Amino acid sequence: MTDVKTIAAALDAESAAITSVEPEEWRLVRTGRHGDNAGSYGQYFGTYDIAAGMLRDYTGYTLYPLVRMARSGKYTAAEMAQLFTEFDPAYSHYLGYSGLRKLGDFAERLREAFPAASIEDIATGLAALNRYANRLNAWNHHYFPWDLGEQFRYDSVSPEDRSYFDLTRIPSEAIGDTWIRMSWEPLGISVKVQLATFRNPELCRDVLEAAPFRVPQSHAMVTGKSIYAWTPILSTAPVAWREIIREAPFGRVRFSQNTGQKIIVQYGPTTEDLLAPVLGQIAVEDLGQIERLGAAIWESNYTTKDVIWLTVERL
Repeated sequence: MTDVKTIAAALDAESAAITSVEPEEWRLVRTGRHGDNAGSYGQYFGTYDIAAGMLRDYTGYTLYPLVRMARSGKYTAAEMAQLFTEFDPAYSHYLGYSGLRKLGDFAERLREAFPAASIEDIATGLAALNRYANRLNAWNHHYFPWDLGEQFRYDSVSPEDRSYFDLTRIPSEAIGDTWIRMSWEPLGISVKVQLATFRNPELCRDVLEAAPFRVPQSHAMVTGKSIYAWTPILSTAPVAWREIIREAPFGRVRFSQNTGQKIIVQYGPTTEDLLAPVLGQIAVEDLGQIERLGAAIWESNYTTKDVIWLTVERL
């Protein structure tokens, strides 16, 4: 039996390999060439659609809570091994059947190895699996045929409230003493972000320790004018400062631990009423670029599928 650290190292190598290139297995799933003809009456959209939704739930709402639990110090190795055995197979086996065979195989190997592993090694293995699944989900979100949404439009939509973009509404007090740069290519757009180091220091530290990194940029499909990118981070840092998404100011930067370790920029009005961790705020002098940025990323993610790359680096 392979030990957990070896499996985790292999997972991290796979994650690194697919950070800048779409994984071949997922390309085969979304194009109906994955080989087992899963899908009733000769169609594969049902297979693709269900696998896409299940992958999102698996990464954010099963694997990530298990990582938090394993790192918390509140559970024994035996308890975490049993929890993974209970919660994982329904996801990983089905996703493997749907074409993500590497994911299914890695999860099976971890289930076999966990009963003999320490709690530290179990936490390492779960985090590595979560990072790999997050990378798969980033490409899943980018290439999903979201423009099917043109068949499901509301009868009417309220006009946008342009007062949202009034710069005098943005809080002027400093929220931290450290800055990062976010740049998007091939758009040639770059902004400075003041990190919320005063109120969310541990979360900011996790981002700074991972920088620099370069990942595909995506757009929210539900929230509104919000863009996000799956990072290579696996943060379980405590978060003291959260705010309701639809009440966040123009240019707010967030970090979603629970939905894939995403770095998020709010570039216009949103509708979501959930609380989200605050990571920072774009410098006022750079805000004039981000409406154009958001519109370009919407077109990329919704229609053209041209990849836009986000680079995050410390200043």
